[in-house]
Amino acid sequence: MFGGSVIADQPCPVEIMSTLEALHAIVNDENAPQIIRDHIVDSLQFALRNHPGYFTRKEVQWLAQWEDTRIPIAAAKVLNEMKTV
Repeated sequence: MFGGSVIADQPCPVEIMSTLEALHAIVNDENAPQIIRDHIVDSLQFALRNHPGYFTRKEVQWLAQWEDTRIPIAAAKVLNEMKTV
């Protein structure tokens, strides 16, 4: 077991949430370059729309509460799809 993961190629949910929390901190940091902040938002938005299975329901619910409107819109769509499945 490496880094809390049973399978070395797949991080455990705690590690993923920690990464999302770190990205959230950068997005909300006004001292971070805007291009970096935008890239993080664009990347998360792409992942939510094209690979929603990478995220747990808890992560998507948390992303749906972000202040940047692009992330909550994409997360809300994923949550709606999770409800219909």
